Amino acid sequence: MAIRTNYSDFIQGSAVRKEAPVQRPYVRPVEHKAVKRKVSRRRFSLPVFASAMLALVSFAICAYVMVSYVRLRSELTEMNRSVTAKRSELSSMISHNDAEYNRIMAGVDLAEIEAVARGELGMTYASEGQICYYSGETSDYMRRYGN
Repeated sequence: MAIRTNYSDFIQGSAVRKEAPVQRPYVRPVEHKAVKRKVSRRRFSLPVFASAMLALVSFAICAYVMVSYVRLRSELTEMNRSVTAKRSELSSMISHNDAEYNRIMAGVDLAEIEAVARGELGMTYASEGQICYYSGETSDYMRRYGN
């Protein structure tokens, strides 16, 4: 165990004398900490500004994306309405055409057409020698020129 004497700067011990460490009185730097606080506030002011700008930019981007999404959805809804209107128009045209076709076909009498063709135009049925048969095995078309 070391014994400290008041008259010397050495520590007495069982071995060689050692020089005592210099002890300085503790001084509290009050003013120095206040200066550091101001500097530290200045250091934090730039990142806070940058984070605020980042938040503002991200909010603007999110708002733009949302507005674009709503606009696209409204265009899609309008296109669906247009397609539905076109389908109903097509359906009414098809039914009108079918009705017109049925009216025309009801007004046509095939027996009367045959009588006019035979009587006024002198048409007859084809005889046995006038009929030519061919096999349509190929996908080509065929032209037949009469004699």
